[in-house]
Amino acid sequence: MTKQTKSLIKQISIPVGIFFGLIIGFTLVIYYVLFKPNFMRGSHTAMDANHFLTKENEEKNKADTEWFYSQNPEEITVDSFDGLKLLAYNLPAENAKGTWLLVHGHQSGPLREFAGLAKFFHEIGYNVVLPYQRAHGKSEGTYITFGIKERYDMRDWILKINEIYGDKSPLYLEGISMGCATVLMTLGFDLPSNIRAVVADCGYTSPYEIMWKVARKDKNVPMVRLILGVGNLMANALADFDFNEYDTFKGLRYNKLPVLFIHGTEDAFVPIEMTIANFQYCTSEKQLFLVEHCPHAIAYFIDEEGYHKNLIEFCGLK
Repeated sequence: MTKQTKSLIKQISIPVGIFFGLIIGFTLVIYYVLFKPNFMRGSHTAMDANHFLTKENEEKNKADTEWFYSQNPEEITVDSFDGLKLLAYNLPAENAKGTWLLVHGHQSGPLREFAGLAKFFHEIGYNVVLPYQRAHGKSEGTYITFGIKERYDMRDWILKINEIYGDKSPLYLEGISMGCATVLMTLGFDLPSNIRAVVADCGYTSPYEIMWKVARKDKNVPMVRLILGVGNLMANALADFDFNEYDTFKGLRYNKLPVLFIHGTEDAFVPIEMTIANFQYCTSEKQLFLVEHCPHAIAYFIDEEGYHKNLIEFCGLK
């Protein structure tokens, strides 16, 4: 082999190596960020101070979490349609007026997002059930599917709650971020008649659309299409779902339940336009509550009074 040939091979191999290295790098990032359990999903007590925006909010959530554990909630389980053992906290209220099923978001946990609301609902006389979504905390699973498979889990939690408290007792659903999208997708099922209302806090419209939005930050379109293409191939091959398989519009299409939509006006993660799109698509009784100067998923901390007021009035809580 001549020196010129060796030089040419070297010149070609460097960009080719860089190209395939980038592909492998993107693949690993997609796998670990979207699918692989990480420190947030590996611990059911993990909390990120930045999530709460202020130290005061963080301390309040910590106090509400400690209160919740001090009530000695029981742990209940369901078996998912694909063989996972899923766990939830169940906190009964004396002479309960009904039950709230509270569904957390991506890479989070039930008390990280709902400790304060759980306390509020319980103190005004409602049972609260807080599941760990699949592949989070105390629930089994390796892959998050962004509501695609989780909607079946929520259907099963609804049936489990009715086994415990009866199918005549009022039931309310609330989800935040990915939990919100999950709940809205769940509305596509033929659900029990005792569900009274739904609260949809800062949810997206579809797995593909939210990934497209997040990946577009500071990246060009061809590169984003490549990332999402690889990600979707991995989703199909590893987790048996497709980014475009289902969306909130399909869940809302035949929904007759009242829906309270909530979103922060300064949400830099899930665009407010996605909640507005869900709101506009919804044909049942509905209300839109926008929280000013509020980042992603902390509307309850930014305007607790307004949050309570809208919940009580819209859901007809006593």
